[in-house]
Amino acid sequence: MQKQAPSIGRIFVMVAFALSCVAILLYLWITFGGSVPLKPKGYRVKVNFPEAVTLAEQADVRISGVNVGKVISKKVVVQNGQVKPLTAVTLEIQSKYAPIPTNTRAILRQKTLLGETYVELTPGNRRGPPVKDGGALANGNVAPTVQLDEIFRAFDPKTRLAFQTWMQQQGIAFTARGQDLNDALGNLTPFAENIDKVLAVLRSQQQATSALVRNTGVVFDALTERDGQLADLISNSNRVFKTTADRDQQLAAAFVAFPTFEDQSRAISVRLTKFANNTNPLINQLRPAARQLSPTLIATAKLAPNLKALFEDIHPLALAANKGLPAVSSFMNSTRPVLAQADPFLRSLNPFLDWLGLYKHEAAAFFALDTAATQATAAVCDKPVQRCTAADNSKQVHYLRTTNPVNPEALAAYPKRIQSNRNNPYFQPLGYLDLAKGGLKVFGNYLCTSNPDPTVLPGNGLTDETFALINQFVYGGQPPGSVAAVPCREQSPLGNLIGQSGKYPHVTAAPDSP
Repeated sequence: MQKQAPSIGRIFVMVAFALSCVAILLYLWITFGGSVPLKPKGYRVKVNFPEAVTLAEQADVRISGVNVGKVISKKVVVQNGQVKPLTAVTLEIQSKYAPIPTNTRAILRQKTLLGETYVELTPGNRRGPPVKDGGALANGNVAPTVQLDEIFRAFDPKTRLAFQTWMQQQGIAFTARGQDLNDALGNLTPFAENIDKVLAVLRSQQQATSALVRNTGVVFDALTERDGQLADLISNSNRVFKTTADRDQQLAAAFVAFPTFEDQSRAISVRLTKFANNTNPLINQLRPAARQLSPTLIATAKLAPNLKALFEDIHPLALAANKGLPAVSSFMNSTRPVLAQADPFLRSLNPFLDWLGLYKHEAAAFFALDTAATQATAAVCDKPVQRCTAADNSKQVHYLRTTNPVNPEALAAYPKRIQSNRNNPYFQPLGYLDLAKGGLKVFGNYLCTSNPDPTVLPGNGLTDETFALINQFVYGGQPPGSVAAVPCREQSPLGNLIGQSGKYPHVTAAPDSP
């Protein structure tokens, strides 16, 4: 046992080890959502929510999808010794978004189906009186939240039992058929591309669609009254499918001969094209459909094995339908009160869908470019020297490729908006097409300034080579300080797109259907 005093080096090592442990624990605490110790309190507001069971501390607070703060604490409201059906939630807002107006509205929303909840704030008039630090929003500004379990509680026990039976039968029907279901879903791309046209036709035929829904209920009533005939139909269908399965060899031979049929169809398509050149204008209009026939047949050949497996294994589904179809009929009859109550919700949802439909081109471009940006080929590299010489097209790799625009605004952070800045957080549909028509439009003329672009001069630690690259790629080869300002053009008010006045559109419920 050593009794000598520790040296300075040992004391330094022990102190460094203790500080490193404290640093690691502090890092883990902050990473998992803990607050920074001794950090000064920010701008805080109290909100009373009627239902906040799934809301957790450190949950996000968002405005228009942007995180602006966190949930600091929550507690049940107790008044006169009685527990009220309210939860007092304390929100801490970042300083750059504070304070919020008194007419701000709050609601709880869910990120996922698992119930992860966050607070959504809708700012009111910025010119109105703000909420004081530590103050509270009025209870009238807090919108009620509809939980998923409340929807199911609206059903009576018989309906819930029918829904449970239906879900169980669905699980039995798709047992070991997950890949077939995925393949079928993979062919829904044409449906997704044309759904907008279908919805437009349904909107134009609103009265006919309403009549179809009403007549569907009449049809199900008739099927319920004739359940014996429906059972016979299912039994006969089962015999037909069984007979088809017994002749799987003939079906296999037909699919084997199908490629030859495709080759002959391609030759016939060529002859039909020659024939179309000598026929009337109607045949000339049908020529693009004939040219697209070959890819359609090739896609059908790829789908053939999945269809074969579906027809061979559809027998469990037919057996399950003996119980499932009566349960579905009972379930549909029980959903009439729910459908009647869903009409006000749908009338409020349709304006949102109409507004999103205006940006269908931007949404389609986002998904298309996101897919294209992840497609690449692997390079052929020599392992000893790690030298890459060419691309190997046989090796497909997937990674996200991004580019960062280089312009005077990327040189540094500026305290004021410079004259070349034309950023717009609320572009009109197809607003980026204005790049080829004189530059992007701004939300309002107040966003245009006369603050000059920054000037970069040689020296000050910059080499001549670095200065030449900045002059070439940032200023386009023009002398620093001589870049012309982009024209300031204000876009038309967004409300005009839906027949309203003002820059900001207001979503209102659709009128009652006739």
